[in-house]
Amino acid sequence: MKKAGIFAFLMLLGLAAADVTSGKILRFVDENGVTHYTDDEAQAQGYEYDEFDDLGQPDPDNVVFRLDTETNRLYVMNKFSSMITCKVHVTNREAIDSDVLFDTPLEIPGNTEYYLGYLEVFSDEEVSITSSFDIGSLYRGDENVYYSTRDRDLIVPFVGKFRVSQGWEGGFTHKGPKSRYAIDVSMPVGTKILATKSGKVLDMRMNSDRGGPDPSFRPYANYIRIGHDDGTMSIYVHLKGNSQTVKPGDIVKQGQVIALSGNTGYTTGPHLHFAIQTNTGDGIKSVKFKLNGKEPFSKTLLSN
Repeated sequence: MKKAGIFAFLMLLGLAAADVTSGKILRFVDENGVTHYTDDEAQAQGYEYDEFDDLGQPDPDNVVFRLDTETNRLYVMNKFSSMITCKVHVTNREAIDSDVLFDTPLEIPGNTEYYLGYLEVFSDEEVSITSSFDIGSLYRGDENVYYSTRDRDLIVPFVGKFRVSQGWEGGFTHKGPKSRYAIDVSMPVGTKILATKSGKVLDMRMNSDRGGPDPSFRPYANYIRIGHDDGTMSIYVHLKGNSQTVKPGDIVKQGQVIALSGNTGYTTGPHLHFAIQTNTGDGIKSVKFKLNGKEPFSKTLLSN
């Protein structure tokens, strides 16, 4: 879960920046000078696995916790237009009196201040309360099977014909739970990106024009996240800055152009990173999927 804040002695404190462990991201340049993100060719050239697994991080400043010291009532404000799931954790439970549901994922509607419960410290002992959240509502489907096998449930999320350059469980960047079943598709900057399924725009960051082959560029990856009516989410990453045609809260139709592909964030060449994800209550998890009824394994040619 994305950390939202820390209460120490019931005072809200800031968070440390996310870990950005360095490492080489995969790259393979073919004889025509086209950059690809593949497993076997890149491995043959000595590229190392990059374990970073948090593309499309929602802004933690959009989730604010507040303790009313006069009434001892704890609230959370969700400034996202979308649902989030929130957890509150406590140390030294014996030192407080509270009916807050600690360590339990709670669904908080968008643009809402939500009452979490009564909380009072009755001891001089130190008490720390931490909070965390994930974007989207809880997914109640089966995470261990293909999300969809029907041909048009999910369409290819771009205009044109391009090959999957890194598929599921790739040898370099698709190992963590958020991106285990993600795909990378090399394509020119400016390719039209489509909503793979109808839904609601949950979150986005589209103001970056920076990208490059260094971990320091990670915060600059543009992305759009769309929530679907069954609780799944599609995410589109490395988009061209300020190319979006939608905004958070918009309802989009399958096949609608939402942005243009780009080369922002930690990347060594223009490509689209795409995944279907779920909010499990214990973190975001990617799931298997088919596009136009086809499994998007590495080197699969996809077209719309």
